[in-house]
Amino acid sequence: MADNKKYYYLKLKENFFDSEDMKLLQGMKEGYVYSDILLKLYLQSLRQEGRLMYRDIIPYTPDMISTVTRHPVSTVEKAMEIFEQMGFIEILDNGAIYMMDIQNFIGQSSSEADRRRTYRKMIDAEKSRLLEDDNRTNVVTNVTTNDTQMSDKSTLENRDKRIENRDINTFAQSSGRQTSEPEADVAAIPLNDGTEWRPTEALFAEYVRLYPNVDVKQQFNEMRGWCISNPNRLKTRRGIKRFVNGWLSKRQDRGYRKHYTSGSYQQAGNSNGYSPDLLEQLANESRG
Repeated sequence: MADNKKYYYLKLKENFFDSEDMKLLQGMKEGYVYSDILLKLYLQSLRQEGRLMYRDIIPYTPDMISTVTRHPVSTVEKAMEIFEQMGFIEILDNGAIYMMDIQNFIGQSSSEADRRRTYRKMIDAEKSRLLEDDNRTNVVTNVTTNDTQMSDKSTLENRDKRIENRDINTFAQSSGRQTSEPEADVAAIPLNDGTEWRPTEALFAEYVRLYPNVDVKQQFNEMRGWCISNPNRLKTRRGIKRFVNGWLSKRQDRGYRKHYTSGSYQQAGNSNGYSPDLLEQLANESRG
């Protein structure tokens, strides 16, 4: 009789802990604890093929990950920062966590390359949806009230003209065309076309204004270091500003930011609006 159940499992190779990444991870202070958290996240994400989002709608917070991995919240927060810097995970703007190399450890070896390509397409598709949502919001916000005072015909013509000009200007700016504006004195970020990018002084000043709790200049040093350590994940000239903004935003107000109180690392508040009781209840249901 056929077994219609679906089984989820990891298929680790015998040299899994001999890889350079795992040696570096376990060589850190509490490195063996971090590797235990990493393996538990792999297992937790199997049902969604490497994507961590509780019931597909609730981003995993440090408290939730602490519950499912049975490690302290402070240890989980530090581990998540290290995982992201080393390329083990990628965290999207909507809070979804992707385990980047999990496709190496599931299924049959003959289909690994196809699964990795499909998995990467799934991540890129979700990023595109988030970007499209942002663009729709910006289009609606930028429509001025003066448009309503014009005739129907002139309103349509002028609005189309503005949208067309705005798209051209946006593309020109994001594609990195040279301008006469001086560049800020910060570390340059390598791009995937072999060039490097720095923000203008005006843009750098805007970053400093938007993220007052972040040492923006130091973060450019860290972004450069991350790019040098992850040459296969370098950004395009068109997408570098979104990468920088996302990086700084995470350190300003995301669940994995740093707050220094008496020199200690502390977890940020729950920005998702879910009460601790609800999160604990959901986590217990997941374990059940």
